[in-house]
Amino acid sequence: MKTLFEIDEKIRLAADQAMAMCAEHFAQLDRVQEYNQQKMLKAFQEYKVSESMFAGSTGYGYDDRGRDTLDKIYAYVFDAEDALARQHFMSGTHTLTVALFGMLRPGDEMLAVTGTPYDTIQPVIGITPCSGSLADFGVKFSEVALLPDGSLDLDGIREAVSVKKPKMVYIQRSKGYALRPSLRNEEIRQICDIVKPISPETIIMLDNCYGEFTEYESPITVGVDIMAGSMIKNAGGGIAPTGGYIAGRADLVELCAYRLSAPGTGRELGCTLGTLREMYLGAYNAPIAAAQAVKTAVFASALFEVLGYDVEPSYQKKRGDIIDVITLGSPEKMCAFCRGIQSGSPIDSFVSPQPSPMPGYDSEVIMAAGAFTLGSSIEISADGPLREPYAVYLQGGLSFNTAKLSVMLAAQEVEKIQ
Repeated sequence: MKTLFEIDEKIRLAADQAMAMCAEHFAQLDRVQEYNQQKMLKAFQEYKVSESMFAGSTGYGYDDRGRDTLDKIYAYVFDAEDALARQHFMSGTHTLTVALFGMLRPGDEMLAVTGTPYDTIQPVIGITPCSGSLADFGVKFSEVALLPDGSLDLDGIREAVSVKKPKMVYIQRSKGYALRPSLRNEEIRQICDIVKPISPETIIMLDNCYGEFTEYESPITVGVDIMAGSMIKNAGGGIAPTGGYIAGRADLVELCAYRLSAPGTGRELGCTLGTLREMYLGAYNAPIAAAQAVKTAVFASALFEVLGYDVEPSYQKKRGDIIDVITLGSPEKMCAFCRGIQSGSPIDSFVSPQPSPMPGYDSEVIMAAGAFTLGSSIEISADGPLREPYAVYLQGGLSFNTAKLSVMLAAQEVEKIQ
């Protein structure tokens, strides 16, 4: 058999060891994928999806059957009363912004219980001053910091909710550029079980980015009122060209629809042009893509543990999202890792990523992504700020077989750095 990629013997042996370590975990991931894929198929059949729904609409988009049925598909698979699954959302941050502005009013308080939200949502809230933020409209913000080990401060959450009775409790599932563990449904349930008895009227909102289809349960089933995420991450299966979703209680989704379009018209507006076939195909493929990405993360953790690096989470741990954090210890190794990931990508494999300044960050950031869709984190990508402890954040992998190779190439580049 022809050798297609040159991989050092050390890396090949380490990869073989990692694969043996992962076998049991892969079997469990296959079971989760199978369940979620069957659930998606059931949704398509339940709502009688037909080819005629792919045609799309123009202008106002009134009576777009394909658009409205896609909303129902996502509501079904997320165990929600209602959903908006639309190409009109420009990013995960935009989707979260629509939800926040849809539900919060002047004088309301938003309490983040997973520490400070990640960088791109901070200007939306007003943590980073920005014209047009929630703070500009009189929405108050407070937070409960995580414990030193990155876990939830459940006593702190209980006290804050008891005193403030906030309009919204805000949960960020994934870690952003932090080293804390991402949340699984069992931790999300703990938050909900604290909040609801104390303040039943408080809206529990979840930023679910990177977490879709990684577990059997949907966060809605453990007590979340509403959640949102991006279609160019897990929820779009690597096929949706853009978009996002909001899913949860019907009354809250309606408020979000009024902010997406206009009060009084809400979800009735929004033409789909020629996007619906890709949106449906992306939905159908989403459980597969998410499972492939989690396998990639588990393998990467095992491989870099074999090579002697700290990883979060360990390959042995159950996961609530697709993100791996690999602490490499130096900026040179971070750059080497990203070069390796880029060299194993299908698009722009010849490009060498370079660190550069980015708005909102106090250090340079390096990013590697050879994606069919710009910014698609469900495809193999790696990035991170060049600051101590010099950790790189790996996510995605539409096909485990090729994503595994990308991770091996990254390891090979890292091992060249003394």
